[in-house]
Amino acid sequence: MRAKASKPSISFQSFADMLDFTVKPEERPAEDSSSAVVLLPLTILDGFPDHEVRFPLYTGERLADMVESIRRYGVQTPILVWKTAQGKYIIISGHNRVNASIVAGLDTIPAIVRTDLTKEAAEELFFEMNFRQRSLADMIFSQRVLCVAAHYNIVKRQGRRTDIHSSDPTFPDTQEKFESGHECTSPDTQEKSHADAQIAQEYELTRDKVSKYCRYATMYHPLLLLMDQKKLGQLAAYEISFVVDHSLQKLICQMITEDKISLSVTKAKKLREIFEAGKLTEPELRAVLAKPPKASSGKNGRRVSITISPDFAAYFPKHTTEKQIEETIQKALLLYFRTETGIP
Repeated sequence: MRAKASKPSISFQSFADMLDFTVKPEERPAEDSSSAVVLLPLTILDGFPDHEVRFPLYTGERLADMVESIRRYGVQTPILVWKTAQGKYIIISGHNRVNASIVAGLDTIPAIVRTDLTKEAAEELFFEMNFRQRSLADMIFSQRVLCVAAHYNIVKRQGRRTDIHSSDPTFPDTQEKFESGHECTSPDTQEKSHADAQIAQEYELTRDKVSKYCRYATMYHPLLLLMDQKKLGQLAAYEISFVVDHSLQKLICQMITEDKISLSVTKAKKLREIFEAGKLTEPELRAVLAKPPKASSGKNGRRVSITISPDFAAYFPKHTTEKQIEETIQKALLLYFRTETGIP
């Protein structure tokens, strides 16, 4: 993935060529060189915003192995750092190496420092470097959602070439075509189509799945995490993503976790319908999600007998026992519940 032509060039090959380069303190080159490796104090480094949400740090045995390796051999691969115009040193690639170095008791770490990046170019480089180090299969669902959505937004942004549109006299002005009544394709629509196709191909997902991931990524974060815990099904979550009011989504999250309600697809669709009509208030939301009263188990805790209509006889073989009928009905109800909630 390359940055737009109007942005500073990002060369991944030159970074890879330096992976075996080791720097001694007395040989430290000038910091401002974009191809130089320098030793930076660990205390001045800041993590990239929301890094741990999308790419959590290693823990357990994986962290312990990295710490032991660093104690024995040092950090063999320089980290990549962006020095901002405000003088901050933000890690683009190497968060785990920094964390393990701190645990190992080191004071400095070899780094390549980039000072020629815009915020957008730094973000694109951050995701490019981290995506290439991981697989979606290694991530939990919420992490996959956030990574795919972030990558999609970057690809879409790269496709928005307003510099070409405004400078090329042969390129028809989009607004002019709207006003003249001529048919045209919105640049945003073209960018979305291109981004959908590219991300779907890269991660071996359907375009519909990419679209749904981007919807999930807009949700109140603790609500998204409920999908990892199988407390919120994907079908219901998709509908709730259209309730674009995080205060209401926060309430939904609380009712699922604290009141132990189960959000079915039917209820989620109802909430979306009411919200899009501009009528979803907290009382209305609570009314839709209210838990139904528990069914009575009969006197003295005995089971309540239910008479099956003769109309259902056609669905069972002639000599089916009552127990077999009951087991079949239980399986059907379980299947219905899973379909409604989206929970396996």
